[in-house]
Amino acid sequence: MDPGSAEALAAADGAEDHRTIGAVVASLRGLHRSALAVQGPPGTGKTYLAARVIRTLVERDGWRIGIVAQSHKVVENVLEGVISAGLDPARAGKVPQGGRLDPGAPLPGYTVLRPNGHDAFMHGHRQAGRGAVIGGTAWDFANPARVARKSLDLLVIDEAGQFSLAPTIAASVAAERLLLLGDPQQLPQVSQGSHPEPVDTSALGWLLGEHDTLPESAGYFLAETRRMRTELADVVSELSYEGRLHTHTTAELREVDGAGAAGLVWHAVEHFGNSTSSVEEAAEVVRIARASLSGTLHEPGEAPRALGSEDVIVVAPYNAQVECVAEALIAAGLEGIRVGTVDKFQGQEAAIAIVTLAASSADDVPRGLEFLLMRNRLNVAISRAQWAAHLVSSTRLGQGLPSTSEGVAALSGYLRLTERGTRAA
Repeated sequence: MDPGSAEALAAADGAEDHRTIGAVVASLRGLHRSALAVQGPPGTGKTYLAARVIRTLVERDGWRIGIVAQSHKVVENVLEGVISAGLDPARAGKVPQGGRLDPGAPLPGYTVLRPNGHDAFMHGHRQAGRGAVIGGTAWDFANPARVARKSLDLLVIDEAGQFSLAPTIAASVAAERLLLLGDPQQLPQVSQGSHPEPVDTSALGWLLGEHDTLPESAGYFLAETRRMRTELADVVSELSYEGRLHTHTTAELREVDGAGAAGLVWHAVEHFGNSTSSVEEAAEVVRIARASLSGTLHEPGEAPRALGSEDVIVVAPYNAQVECVAEALIAAGLEGIRVGTVDKFQGQEAAIAIVTLAASSADDVPRGLEFLLMRNRLNVAISRAQWAAHLVSSTRLGQGLPSTSEGVAALSGYLRLTERGTRAA
């Protein structure tokens, strides 16, 4: 077998995956009333790893495992991943959001539990000497009527970079061990309680402290992204991951012809007085989108195909700019291209990502540069791209000095992006 062939690379890829999965499994087996953290930047296979770790511990060790996250959708995604990894669906269960499935909704791959059916489900498998896994909310695992105290061998907290310490502590009473999965360099928590700091910080953020990436002494950092080419991954790595993130070999096999070079491209647009929307930037987005759709995508093992509207996304910080860009795309006959805020696209990817910031200058930004140029938001927006990310912003946005330390840090990251990116002609 040719060492450089797609087949050889896939085999090496699988061997490396098995080593990482084995290392995490061994670490969890050695834990006693403690926690293990795994930080997974975009495209590093965090859910893939979690699903196989859970299956191994359920099948081989007979562990009883819980999965909790900020939303039902995230929990269900992990459960479906565990089923796809090969676990018997009868050994995985969850109560649907609201207590029952919506009429006409397709049945999930896992077992649908009745309301308050968590303990009975796990008890049945315990009596049979089998391991099993249940999904639920922090309230489910904190409530002893649903999940008995210390009845689980492991509680997996997915998206732990957005899951605050308060529900982490509350849910942890159900298990002997915790596995924290996530990335604090993604968007902050969707919701917070009224708890005092530092309880409102995320579980993973607490472990990272002043670091951007997880120290080796605290857990595992998944350092290889299968999403972004090196030209783009290097920029994201410098912005948010202390230079530790790099491209997996398989991502380098992806090629796009006729849509410009891979990496980050900065499109400086001149405009004045814009706050949350910019028709000037919307026009530039249309131009970039039209040019991108002339490209051809080459995926390993697949026939080349023309880029379609599904391969391009547009990310904006404000709903007003989302509407402005959507109208411009419709007028140009490009209505199939998805447009949304960064919150909408977290977890998604596309060959081309276009990021438009809308505001003309720091003085025009309604919520301050610390929101518009927040490093986490820029990281999520840019790292949606597989091939190229196009940053569209005002020529004057980087001018001026913010009045807060958070604003200065945000501006610094943005200016570094404009320096690292190729400036469009």
